[in-house]
Amino acid sequence: MDEHRPRRPGRRRLVLVSVALSVVAASAVIGNALAPSLVVSHPLLLLALNTTTRHLVLTSTSVDFVPYLVVGLGRRLLEDPLLFLLGRWYGDDAIGWVEAKLGGGRGLRWVQRHFHRIGWLLVAVAPGGVVCVLAGASRMRTVVFLVLNLGGTVATIVLLRRFGDVFAGPVDAAVDVVADNVVVLTGISVALTVALVLSRRRRRGAPPALPSEPDAR
Repeated sequence: MDEHRPRRPGRRRLVLVSVALSVVAASAVIGNALAPSLVVSHPLLLLALNTTTRHLVLTSTSVDFVPYLVVGLGRRLLEDPLLFLLGRWYGDDAIGWVEAKLGGGRGLRWVQRHFHRIGWLLVAVAPGGVVCVLAGASRMRTVVFLVLNLGGTVATIVLLRRFGDVFAGPVDAAVDVVADNVVVLTGISVALTVALVLSRRRRRGAPPALPSEPDAR
């Protein structure tokens, strides 16, 4: 076997990682669809499902700091190590898989070309799916990835919390508007989310399957 070829996992580990990523993706879709209702009645549950920047700001005045940090941090870090593992296991195959699943185009190609120079910064500041897979595929040391990922995510959440504190008035006013129109806004959000999911599936189709190899035992 080529010593430079990524060592691929057995089918069991691949299935476990794939199922975990599917659950995380499904929770994000549900959180996004129900966001208007959840931000009013269950803001911490919204963070557990989907921690976009928008949701972190809107919940910053209604959730105590410790649960805000713990749940926000846990949810944001939930999928990053799994995507890093896929990159480490599959190399270029994983990059093709994430491009088909998440898109990327010229932006992805630019990140690929410059990842050797700015990869550490991207992992710390913008550790999305593409960046985490590229970090694994580039053979970034696991401890370096974890430290950058953790430190950058903590800093981001703390900064967004601070932003919410500084602009508490406008944030509360925005949540009040949502509360006054929660049924209509939730219906619109669900419809838009369903339409977006269906549109992405039609446009991109199913992503290529990642091959697996039996464990060497």
